[in-house]
Amino acid sequence: MNRKQRREIPKEKLFVVVNDTKKIDFTKKFEFIYFDFWFQLLDYPVVAFLTLVAALCSLYFSLQVIGRKNKKILRRQGCITVSNHCHYFDTVFAGMILFPQRLYITSAQRNFEVPYVRRLLRLVRAFPIPARPHDGFEMIAGPVGEALRRGHHVHFLPEGELVYGSQEIYRFKSGAFRMAYLHQAPIVPMCYVLTPRRIFGRLQNPHWPKMRLVFGEPLFPPARRPDETLPQEEINGMMEKVALWMEATIAKYQGQTIPQTAAGVPVDQTI
Repeated sequence: MNRKQRREIPKEKLFVVVNDTKKIDFTKKFEFIYFDFWFQLLDYPVVAFLTLVAALCSLYFSLQVIGRKNKKILRRQGCITVSNHCHYFDTVFAGMILFPQRLYITSAQRNFEVPYVRRLLRLVRAFPIPARPHDGFEMIAGPVGEALRRGHHVHFLPEGELVYGSQEIYRFKSGAFRMAYLHQAPIVPMCYVLTPRRIFGRLQNPHWPKMRLVFGEPLFPPARRPDETLPQEEINGMMEKVALWMEATIAKYQGQTIPQTAAGVPVDQTI
């Protein structure tokens, strides 16, 4: 599959994290995901309460969920979910829609280095992706695999960063798709579509958009190779398929022209 050249997120659009003073030392033992019974007892009431709060927020944003039939596989096995990252509430709504199924959410390391915030992130089942370029993937592979084996789900944001209010799909990082291949887990794509709100024809505050959450059809990774080499071409194909589907989904629900592939072929609305 020909790959479309997408932009890296411009530096001026990056969300700036301040007060990240509690630096994580990954040379020491670090528990990425707590599976302990005591933590689940502590965690569940918090998640249940936040799910109720998220439900009220979903009314405020008129959240519409589309493609629910594509969620069925989430009831049968652990999956990796991916979505664009365009709003402060997008990961919150993902957890709400999947509740009471357990969804673990990846987060940038620097978010876990802010005092107090890191505690809250723990309670909402987030865990950090180490910023170390060489072995960060290997460090989270074990905990992610254990979560999937237990039938839980892990959410990745392949663009890597929040760009508030953006409906552009930026260049993907391959981590989620490599993880799906490593653990032979399906990928369930999700896409958030933001639509400006009008009342009596008047455009409302841009911070009060209507939101749609669209579930795409699951994608299955290629089978593990006997020699354990990485099928990079197939992984790139999965990434491109999801990115094109997100672009087509946003265009469809915003009434735009459906984007085309690099080869000039219109994108199908299914994956």
